[in-house]
Amino acid sequence: MYLKEIINTKSNINFHDIKLNSNDVNKHDLFIPFGGVSDRNKYINMALKKGCSAIITDKKYNNKKVFLVDNLNKEIIDIFDIYYDFPLKNTHLIGITGTDGKTTISSIISDMLKCPSIGTNGFKFKGSYLKLDNTTPSIDILYKCFNKSREFKNIVMEVSSEAYLTKRIGDLEFDVGVFSNITKDHLDKHKNIDNYINCKLELFKHSKIGILNHDSKYYNLFKNNCKKSLSYGFNKKSDLRIIKYKLYIDNSIIWFKYNKKIYKVKYNLVGVFNVYNIACSILTLISLGYDMNDILKRISNVKSVLGRMDVVYNKKYKIVIDYAHTENSTLNVLKFYRKYSRNIITIVGCAGGRYKDKRKVIGDIVLKYSKLVIFTMDDPRYEDVNLIIKEMIDGSKKKNYLVIEERSMAIEKGISLCKKNYILLILGKGHDNYMLINNLKIPYSDYSTVLKLIS
Repeated sequence: MYLKEIINTKSNINFHDIKLNSNDVNKHDLFIPFGGVSDRNKYINMALKKGCSAIITDKKYNNKKVFLVDNLNKEIIDIFDIYYDFPLKNTHLIGITGTDGKTTISSIISDMLKCPSIGTNGFKFKGSYLKLDNTTPSIDILYKCFNKSREFKNIVMEVSSEAYLTKRIGDLEFDVGVFSNITKDHLDKHKNIDNYINCKLELFKHSKIGILNHDSKYYNLFKNNCKKSLSYGFNKKSDLRIIKYKLYIDNSIIWFKYNKKIYKVKYNLVGVFNVYNIACSILTLISLGYDMNDILKRISNVKSVLGRMDVVYNKKYKIVIDYAHTENSTLNVLKFYRKYSRNIITIVGCAGGRYKDKRKVIGDIVLKYSKLVIFTMDDPRYEDVNLIIKEMIDGSKKKNYLVIEERSMAIEKGISLCKKNYILLILGKGHDNYMLINNLKIPYSDYSTVLKLIS
């Protein structure tokens, strides 16, 4: 492709591929230093040394291979649209944001629409998963996913606050933006709750319509940043109002009101938070123009979500793997299973190098609702696992815990202690297939560990 085809220039420079990371640049590539790059000149120099064909930037740089544009955040979208021949031209792009629920809502909508999804669990495409390094990958990776998905009418993706913080998706436009909730987390990166929320709001400034949780205390703030919006929740003013629900250990029933008519639907997910997630997903399909009877039939397509209250063993006792790593998600999981058993063994840790204030809160929650807690590692990075655990149990008078630093040994101990009708909750890692120690991703999986121990 020629440079003049994607930006306003007369240059006939030809390039083979577009790279946003200077480490990936090959000869004849077009390099664009984009996202949270602190020193663009450094990366431009590196790309030039590697023999790139041209560079596009919005910061002045004196070299004949460097071409300036006015607003890279906006023009990056135009560049990739042209390069991939407008892969979203006939496709609805649905973005999901919130502290908790992104992956589950994304999975529910993907199952209902039988469409690709992009997020924490990777790129789900035609029944297979392609691993991604970030919940919301950079714009070049996104467009590769979009290009593969161009035959579909819909694509659903998780949109993390970090994606806007690092400016890695530019001014990408969405047909629908979905808001689940806001709780305290990720403040190690955002510094304070206002910064965190402002990053979340960006999705709705770039969405045609917002699907909003009316029960959130931040509802009005999000509504004021939407061009148009619909709401869901127990609030009487919600467009889709949840009337009541019944929760069972293996499924749930929800009654909701929409357009003055009450509907009842049964689905195979559990927990109060999934009452919200199902309601949110139904309203999202309504916003896309789907008929209610068709939507309710599609609920039967919804499967359990990988790493989300996933029952991996259910005979004499239950073993449940869940990604819960925030205060809110941990509390929800424990409170749900506490209704069905007082004999809960919880295996849990907290990640190193992340928001530290939640550690003691999570420690208090698991100690309160569990018969026994086994504290262990969870992506310690550069921190000492035992110091993280000490912060989790600091000041607690409860003694219903063990400390087993090595996670697979903690799981083995938990399984060995399970008796009839016990529930073993393994929290924090979910579907992850690695353990972050220092700067290394050491191969590890809760799923593989459990399957080896019970086989």
